[in-house]
Amino acid sequence: MSLDLNIQTASIVIAAVSVVGSAVYFMLETRHQHRIRQTENIIALSPWFNMDAKDIQEAIANVRSLEYSNYEDYVKKYTGKPEQTSLKLLGNYFEGVGLLVYMKLVEIDIVSNFWGDVAESIWDKNVELINGMRKDIGTPYTFQYWEWLVKEFKRKRNSS
Repeated sequence: MSLDLNIQTASIVIAAVSVVGSAVYFMLETRHQHRIRQTENIIALSPWFNMDAKDIQEAIANVRSLEYSNYEDYVKKYTGKPEQTSLKLLGNYFEGVGLLVYMKLVEIDIVSNFWGDVAESIWDKNVELINGMRKDIGTPYTFQYWEWLVKEFKRKRNSS
């Protein structure tokens, strides 16, 4: 009788562990699917993620060619020109990338390896312009996730 009871108890324990394991797997899979949907939604809402390599390279070249003494000089020289559009395109692109990293949908190391130097150098060179835009249009959070991303790159580099 004791052997039958031990086999029966073992069967119940195995069944219970299977149910708990299945529930944990389901919860993890549901969380994973939610993260995929979030990522897809951000990408769908951000048309800048649909730029091709040529568009991005052209935007980078345009922004790197900017020459200005201050925000007012930039506005006078570049309003309505491709260089201004390029800065906004890259800003929106890196804003989306920064949001994905901020929401932990993409790992910062991946972004840093692909875009770290570009995102950081363009930000650093043009932070005065971005602050001028923020003030001009009354939106203090313009490109806030791009700014956050660059700060994270620097923090990570300094802590290594």
